[in-house]
Formats: sequence, C-alpha cells, structure tokens
Amino acid sequence: MSLLSPRVLIVDATMLRADTRFTGQLEPLSQQVARVSEAAQLTPERLAIGDATAEEVEAAYERADAIVVMGGEDVTPSLYGMDTDYPESGTHLREADERSCELIRRAISDGIPLLGICRGLQLLNVACGGTLVQHLENSDAHRYLPPRDGDFIRHPVDIDAGSRLAQYLGEHLEAVESAHHQVVAEPGQGLRVSAHAEDGTPEGLEHVSAPVFAVQWHPESESSEPSQLPALLTGLRAEVRERA
Repeated sequence: MSLLSPRVLIVDATMLRADTRFTGQLEPLSQQVARVSEAAQLTPERLAIGDATAEEVEAAYERADAIVVMGGEDVTPSLYGMDTDYPESGTHLREADERSCELIRRAISDGIPLLGICRGLQLLNVACGGTLVQHLENSDAHRYLPPRDGDFIRHPVDIDAGSRLAQYLGEHLEAVESAHHQVVAEPGQGLRVSAHAEDGTPEGLEHVSAPVFAVQWHPESESSEPSQLPALLTGLRAEVRERA
C-alpha cells in the first residue's frame, strides 16, 4: 500500500447486461467515483465482479486498500430469505451478489475500509445477515418511475450524531439524490442504521466497529451536491491511513 495514493477497488455487478441501456445509466456513476477517487488521492481500480474469474476477483481484493460497492439491480431475494414475487421485481444477478457479499464479509473481517452506494448498502446489509424491504409503499418519494427512471429524486437526510457518516457529511444534508425502491428492514449483525429521510426511510448504514459505511442515495450522480462524494472518499482514505 502507498499512503500517498492507496488503491480503491470500485465494484460493479456486471458490464454484460442484456439491458445495455441500464448499463449505460450506471457507467457514468462508476466513472465519476473513479475520477473523484483520483482527486481524493486514491488510485482507482474497477472490477465487474460478475464477469471476472474467481482468480481475478481474488487478485483484485488482494490489491485493494479500500473498496466501493456500487449500485445496480435488486439484490437476489433468496440471499436474505425472500422470494422474487414482489412489486417491480426485475433481473437478479446471483453470482455477482454472492461474490459481492463474500467480498464485503472479508473486508469487515480484515478491517478494509468500505463504502457502499445504493445497492452497495443493501448488499452490505444482506452480507451481514440482514433483510430488505422489497418494495417501499411510498417508493414514489424515493425514485421516479419510467420514463423518468434516469432521474434522481432530491430529498433531505438527517444523520445520527457521532456516526461515521456524520463525521464525514455532518448531521443534516438538505438534498441527496435517490433512485431506489428497497431499503434496510432488519439490520445485519454488527450494523446500525445511521441516517434517515424525513419520512423515516433508512438512508445510511454502518458497521459498529469496522471502517465500513454506506449510503442509500447517489452522491456520485452528476446532479448531486458536489461536496458529498469527495467527503465520503476522503473519509475512506482517512480510514485507510488510520489502519496503516
């Protein structure tokens, strides 16, 4: 590890979707994380975890000083004890989900700093044995329906005092960019919800002891308040330096 520019592994589910339009929506978000990582003095490496070989995943993990788990499809329901019969159930990427959950558990065990974004938060919760609300009753307050599914809904978030997220972002954000219909139901082992929307929807999650934290919104969106992603990635880098 170089303390001047630690390596951050940016984990996407796949680049080989049949729905290439969705990949086209997600790709700029991952590219933005890579760009801002460089500005935060992190060296980005990207991994499409569902497309790589097991050996490639292992090698990428061994190189990583920090990890960012990106957004995407709903998490495979069987991994948290549910089935696929829920409103707006779509494509599930089981192999990518299983690999991502294992990566997250290893990061927690090894003390590797990790940031989850949207689906990344949900994978963190499932990896630790938690469950998800499969479809919010007020989901229209947290994402646009087609044909506006490329847009993000803006809403405020309150963050618990003393949390990692509050340390990096403060205790209130007037506007975050959301696009989700699922959230944490029961937090996984060692996790606590640390941020909420005004309607009570969980919007932040973090580990009680490991340097692992996640947001349900999209600080990496082009229209997001521009200080949020740099603050989170600078926090991630600070966690790497603290671990060194």
